[in-house]
Amino acid sequence: MEVHQHAHGNHAKKGWREYFWEFLMLFLAVFCGFLAEYQLEHVIEHQREEKFAASLYEDLKEDSADIKGNMPFWNSVIQKADTARTEIEKPAAKRNVLLLYRCIAYMRLYSNFEYHDRTIEQLKNGGNFRLIRKPDVADSLIDYDALVKSHLRDQEMQSNDVWRNLNYLQDKFLNSKYVVSTVKFPDLADSLYLSDPVAFEILPHSEADLFEYYNRLQFYSTMTRFRIHTLRQLEEKSKNLISMLKKEYELP
Repeated sequence: MEVHQHAHGNHAKKGWREYFWEFLMLFLAVFCGFLAEYQLEHVIEHQREEKFAASLYEDLKEDSADIKGNMPFWNSVIQKADTARTEIEKPAAKRNVLLLYRCIAYMRLYSNFEYHDRTIEQLKNGGNFRLIRKPDVADSLIDYDALVKSHLRDQEMQSNDVWRNLNYLQDKFLNSKYVVSTVKFPDLADSLYLSDPVAFEILPHSEADLFEYYNRLQFYSTMTRFRIHTLRQLEEKSKNLISMLKKEYELP
């Protein structure tokens, strides 16, 4: 009987060192891939942060310009309201009726602060606030947003209600035919008054409405002073934020 011996391969068993080095090489490859992906994500988030910062910078500049335009208007409202109240306090025969018309007609004008919050809303709604990694910027931005949406908007809402009531009351004792012209066309108002002063007179039966207007005008003036104070706070906060953004993100 012939016996055949099976041939065994020449593959030697791997030692533990070879397995260790294979494992180490695989681990390093995975780890390096993870680091590369992490670095790429970090770069992308940094680019997004800079993009948001630039957008915030533009929004705040627009806010600042709107605040600067708003404050002179509301200072004029206070001035006109104080002048109107002074005239109303006088006896009817001694009032400067044309001046009173001009001041009261000015109360028909109105201007709310236009908040340019497109970027901050994106940061809040998209969960992207974490991208603003400068804590001073993030905290100041949150304070700024809260000042607009709590204090200022609440003041505007109250002021709007009084303003509507003032417009309703003034129609009871003013001749609406001449109200707009006293603001937009002062020279025309002068000539209209000279040609027909009786048309500008406040009738005796309207004195009660005029007195109510006088009282509500005081509240409107007070609310306007609060509004101006808040606008000044906003102006200061916007300046500080603009300065921080320029410094932290090297904006022009």
